[in-house]
Parts: sequence; structure tokens; C-alpha cells
Amino acid sequence: MALLAVENLVKDFGGLRANDDISFTLEKGELLGLIGPNGAGKTTLFNCIAGKHPVTAGRIVFDDEDITALKAPEVARRGLARTFQVYAAAGDLTVRENVMVGCFMRTASRRKARERADAILEDLNLTAAAPQYVSELPVAAQKQVTMATALGTRPKLLLLDEVAAGLNPGEIEEIMASIRHIHHDLGVTVILIEHVMELVMRTSDRVIVIDSGRKIAEGLPDEVARDPQVIKAYLGDRYVQEAGGGEAHP
Repeated sequence: MALLAVENLVKDFGGLRANDDISFTLEKGELLGLIGPNGAGKTTLFNCIAGKHPVTAGRIVFDDEDITALKAPEVARRGLARTFQVYAAAGDLTVRENVMVGCFMRTASRRKARERADAILEDLNLTAAAPQYVSELPVAAQKQVTMATALGTRPKLLLLDEVAAGLNPGEIEEIMASIRHIHHDLGVTVILIEHVMELVMRTSDRVIVIDSGRKIAEGLPDEVARDPQVIKAYLGDRYVQEAGGGEAHP
């Protein structure tokens, strides 16, 4: 049975339809890439799944439970965590304390939360940053911290929203290694929104493409990258040629 099922999801903001009849399933242990142009509705879809936005129509089933009407804290307690494009860490807390905030979802003990936070920081090679304030860190390290904080909630499913945005190639490799570690070694199912196509194509088991609020393609990364509709809507011929795919579809 699927860990997550999104069924005919619709989200309207007044007269604007941000998500239009989107359906897909996600199996436990998968890493799903979610791509599309800016404004396509990807983050809105994350917000609906995570309980931040109420849906206009449709259904969301997580771990065999209908969570459509649940608020974000209730969804998080069931094992669904997410990151945001801009990490809003508490400015007066250290890296360790920020990660502890996530850990407090599973324990009321400060000692246990600290032990769990320190274990996560060690796992993601962030131990040296533990006593620093997040604002003092470079952007790449801040993005690692947001993943660490989400891991503190012990998620079954982790939604990653553009964690590679603004990073240089070396930093992208480090983020990619962390995502693979979270997915393969820690056993967390992952959906990632990303514009860095190298990351998406090298890490995803499957890719979904959204354009103007609708799902226009779904499949293996190589298949999706050669879909004429996806090339026209998002990737462009240059991406296909630079990726070694030869001539793109007309």
C-alpha cells in the first residue's frame, strides 16, 4: 500500500486555481522529484499535503489515514515533515537548539532532545556547527540545518523544498550526499522540489512535472527529460542536449 496518495487535489485561491486535479501515489522508500516552472503550483502542493493550506477538493491519504482535513501540527505528528525555500530559524537559538525544536515533537525531555539533536548533527557532519547561531553559517550549512531540524521529528516522509537553491556545484554535491544518506541509510521516503536538474535526475527514482497547476508528466527521470511536453514547458532543448540526450523532440 502507498505511503502517500494524493487524489484529484484542487486548491483555489479566490479566482486562481493553483493545483488542478493532481493525483499521484508514493511508495514507502521512494525518492520522488517534483519539477516545473516557477509559479507552477509545486510549493502550494507541498503546503496542502503538509496541512498548511486546506484543500478546495480532493483527498490526501498518508500511511493509510485520511489527513485531508488535518492541520500542519497534526500532520507532522503523524510523521510528515517538510523544509521551506527560506529557512526561518530562531535567531536567538543555536544550531543544536534549532534541531532540538524538531526533536521536542517526540519527547518532552530536554536531555533526550539534546541527545537526539547531537546524533542528527553528527550524522549530517554538522557537529562543529552545533554551538553557532544559524545566521552565522553559510547558506549551504543553513540548508543542512533545516534538514536536520526536520529529521528531529522522526519523519516517515520528508518534503524538501529547493534545498539546493543558490548553492555552488561543490555545495550541491554535499546536499546531494545528505539527501541520499537520509533516503538510503536512514530509510526516509522523500519528495523534493528542485530546479537544479542534475540533483533531480541523479537522485530521484521517479519524477513528476507540474505546469500551470496540472500534472503534465510522470515517469523515470530519463523518460521525463525526453518528454516533448516537458521540454516545451520547462526543460528546453538546451537541457536535453547538454545532458547528453542528443537532439530534442521537435
